[in-house]
Amino acid sequence: MSYRNYSIQETDLGPMLSGTRVSIYDVMLAHDAGQDLFHLCVNYNLSPVHVQIALEYIEEHSEQLTEDLKEILPKKAEREQHYRAIAAERRKIPVTMTPERVAFYALREKNRRLRGENGDKDHS
Repeated sequence: MSYRNYSIQETDLGPMLSGTRVSIYDVMLAHDAGQDLFHLCVNYNLSPVHVQIALEYIEEHSEQLTEDLKEILPKKAEREQHYRAIAAERRKIPVTMTPERVAFYALREKNRRLRGENGDKDHS
């Protein structure tokens, strides 16, 4: 099936859906785990056409994708561990607020309390 503006693009990380950051391997693993078209669309923020193209590509290249996946999964786990370590380090950095920001938060809290006292709970 061929659609304009929808394709599979080969990248350094493997085949990806055009216009997204979703790997064919992600779709393949989720589909193998039992997710249907609707859940794939919702979980990866894809259109049904994107999912259909990915599933057709997976069907056509299943042997090669399965073989490549054996090499990619350890790399993916290593990359995820690396980025989680970076995120953990960032959480250790103390955050200091400027006096202006402190004043803003105080004013915002005061306004929220006043709205609550006046019964204006529908205001967002």
